[in-house]
Order: sequence, then C-alpha cells, then structure tokens
Amino acid sequence: MLPVLVGVAVIAIVVVGLLARSRRSVRSPRPAAIDAFTLSEPWRRHVAAAQSAQRRYRELARGVADGPLRDRLGDIERQVQLAVQECFDIARQGDGLDDALARLDTGSLTAQLERATDPTATASLQSQLQSAGRIRTTRDDTDARLRLLTTRMGELVAQAAEISLGTGTTDQFGTTDQLGSGVDEVVTQLEALRLALDDVNGTGRPSTSP
Repeated sequence: MLPVLVGVAVIAIVVVGLLARSRRSVRSPRPAAIDAFTLSEPWRRHVAAAQSAQRRYRELARGVADGPLRDRLGDIERQVQLAVQECFDIARQGDGLDDALARLDTGSLTAQLERATDPTATASLQSQLQSAGRIRTTRDDTDARLRLLTTRMGELVAQAAEISLGTGTTDQFGTTDQLGSGVDEVVTQLEALRLALDDVNGTGRPSTSP
C-alpha cells in the first residue's frame, strides 16, 4: 500500500524545496537522453512543451551578439537545460503513477467489494481502493503542477526574447538577473516536486491482489 496522504505530500514538496539547492550537487547522475515519445499523455505533452521552450531560448540567446549579455544568457541556458531534465524525470514518474493506477483496476476492485462478504477481503479491497485514491490525487497534482511550470518556462522565454531585442522594461543586466532568478525558481520547484515523488515512489506501490 502507498501510505502517503495528500497533506503529507504537499508538506514534503515545500520542505524538499528548501533543501533542493543543497542536494543538487550530490545527486547521482541521471541519463541525459530526453525522449518525450517514450511517455504517454499528458506527460509527453509536458516534456514537449519544456523542450520547445528550450529550443526557442537557445535560438534567441545565440542570436545575440558576442559580449556580456550573450554570456549571461548562456549561463541561464544551462539552467533551462536542467529544468527540461527535471521535467522529464517528473514526467517519467507521472507515467509510472498511471501504470500503477491501471494495474490497480479500481473498477474491478469496486465490483469485488460489492460482492465481498468476508470481512478480511472487504478490508483488503477497501484498503486498495483508498490507496488508488491517494495515487490518483498525487498523479493529478503532479500533472497540474507540471503544466503550470512548463507554462512558466514559456513566459520566461518571452521575457528572454524582450531582453535579446533590447525591449525590456529595465536595463539589460537588471532584466537578465530577473530572468535568471525566474529560471532558478522554476528549477527549484521542479526539483522539489521530483524529490517529493522520489519519496512517494520509494515507499513502494500497493499490491493489486485482494
């Protein structure tokens, strides 16, 4: 059974967000290959949106003339790449939650519960349905948060376009600091979400047998 309540998961996201930067340097290396087409929907769409934002950012950053501004945009590009990697890692876990839900087959469990007469079997079936509900809540929350963060990435790319064209509302370097902070915030939130999912998935998934 997956013994993680929604409130605990939310608290975990906040706590690991505070620890994200310190843990980033000691993480085990992860595969660099990112392939959105290995995922089902909506996870594929989230990764594709992040990759699209990355491509647009790269194009506009490399269109800036050599100099301090281009160097600064290049520094930020590395954080954009990290955001895409985090997005992919989260999406893979979200895909795994969908697989877990499919294996649980709540329709079948509900039908069995309606027919069950043995108290032990009834308790087991109820436990599995509750577990499925928690997985569904975690899955839906992950989907919603990932959608918001990839949308935020698109907004930051639009801000970067303004900077590259010299149309920002402040001087270029003040604006790039704001851009860098915005990208760092997205990375931190993505990492916090991934770490929370690591903790959830690390507890194991519930058995699908009654």
